[in-house]
Amino acid sequence: MSDGLPWFRVYTNIVDNHKMRLLAFEDRWHFIALLACKQSGLFDSADPEFINRSLAVKLGLQLPALDELRKRLTDVKLIDKNWNVLKWEERQYKSDSSKERQRKYREKQKLSKNVTVTKRHGDAKVTTQDTDTDTDTEADTEKHKLKTVFKRVNALGVDRQLWNEFIKTRTKLKATNTARALAQLANRAEEFSRNGEDIKQLFEEANSNGWKTIYEHKNRQQRRHSATKIASDEGWM
Repeated sequence: MSDGLPWFRVYTNIVDNHKMRLLAFEDRWHFIALLACKQSGLFDSADPEFINRSLAVKLGLQLPALDELRKRLTDVKLIDKNWNVLKWEERQYKSDSSKERQRKYREKQKLSKNVTVTKRHGDAKVTTQDTDTDTDTEADTEKHKLKTVFKRVNALGVDRQLWNEFIKTRTKLKATNTARALAQLANRAEEFSRNGEDIKQLFEEANSNGWKTIYEHKNRQQRRHSATKIASDEGWM
């Protein structure tokens, strides 16, 4: 069955392809529709009669006309007699599938962690290269990272409503809300949590005061104490 991808690859040289130019204009459209049916999973059925009837409905053809179409497309070697699109795998890459993207993403994350550890210990210098430049892939990756950041702060007691209010506050202050920037904020929250702070309270306080980040109570108390000590010291001047 199809992996759920709602599109397939069509290359610009299709208008110059000699096989396509051998077809009548109507059959060129029929072939494009055939590709769409292929990607949707229609040909995954093992029942030839079901495939033929489904294609007839999709293409708006009677069964005899559909059979004639198959012969014309077979003659120019675009499909075989079972409606299989020839060279489909060469044109439609595995990397287009969502499953393959997720696999590549996990591998990249694993590699990134290894590079971080290596740089930290100074054992070697590693350079990684990302060759996947599809915009939708980058957007999916960013969304995944943002979800990961929320899971981290959620584990510290920050619910979705409180988090969304905080993001709105940061937006009003024109703070950057990229996954990288918010991951640094999550690092800060986790550090404060280890120091015994109530993270939910810190976020609520940030929202109330219109802050773009959270501040540790302990440090603020220490700063106030130091300021009071200096002001009361006769020799402070």
